[in-house]
Amino acid sequence: MKKWIFLICLLFSCESWIAARSHTDGDTLTQIFPDIEAVRLAVQNPESPCFYPRLIARYMQRDTTLTTEEYRYLYLGYSFQDDYDPYRVSSYEMSLDTLYRRNDLTAAECEKLIRYAGQVLADNPFDLRRMAVLVYANTMLGNHAEVNFWQTRIHHLVDAILSTGDGRTPETAWYVIEPVHAYDILNTLGVVAEAYEFEPPCYDYIQVYDLIGNARGFYFNVSRILEEYQRKFGTE
Repeated sequence: MKKWIFLICLLFSCESWIAARSHTDGDTLTQIFPDIEAVRLAVQNPESPCFYPRLIARYMQRDTTLTTEEYRYLYLGYSFQDDYDPYRVSSYEMSLDTLYRRNDLTAAECEKLIRYAGQVLADNPFDLRRMAVLVYANTMLGNHAEVNFWQTRIHHLVDAILSTGDGRTPETAWYVIEPVHAYDILNTLGVVAEAYEFEPPCYDYIQVYDLIGNARGFYFNVSRILEEYQRKFGTE
């Protein structure tokens, strides 16, 4: 548990910067409440600049010119792809977690962590926590270029999520396409989840406490997760 807490801190080493961008009067992150149907049409249209096969190809090729808007289409658009599964567990997850829990990892073990995390991301290209593992392992190995790449990618994805709303009301809830991403976003804000409540038809409300004990809460739109669950398992 201690290492995971450290990992979250490392993952969002710029948490104050992210929080400032999304929750202060000097906000520079443009918030666009997404039209999910418009996103679906755009990512499925070969004539669209956001046609998903082209966007994901650039993403997988580590294109550093992708904009926040393109990251938003990548992130939300993934939920309309055939291989989208918000509950997927990679066969490499257990091996990765078991290795990561060890103390004083050797260089060889860090290299193995990188391989495992890469395999998980091959199954789920938006797994923020496995990207954080890559930040950690590459930090231990002194691979500064890789650390910078993965930290930058994490920040772009967090920005993409934060740009979907402000989390203050159901109408302005942040969109997430995986349940764990709500908690990742809370970690970026430096708050601790205290209680969870589902508000129909498609909102998770999570009450949190900040570091000085102040209580508040944030809304997350989980409509795409629910739709996929219903598609696969029915409505019961």
